Amino acid sequence: MEPDQPRGGGGEPPPPADAWTALSYLLSGFLIFGALGWGLDKLLDTRVLLPIGLLFGGAASLYLIYLRYVKS
Repeated sequence: MEPDQPRGGGGEPPPPADAWTALSYLLSGFLIFGALGWGLDKLLDTRVLLPIGLLFGGAASLYLIYLRYVKS
């Protein structure tokens, strides 16, 4: 694909590297924010920050995927 052509145009499937990048965004969002929520739960002796961290990480990673592949 030439650099000046938009992604996904012409009905051709995206390259496999794009799929791996999107998957890594999803996993890293859940892992990083989930771990942050888990750590804060242990530190503050609560049980609510892990689910909040997982939801926020999933939403943030989906937003990054949207910005990179859908909006461009």
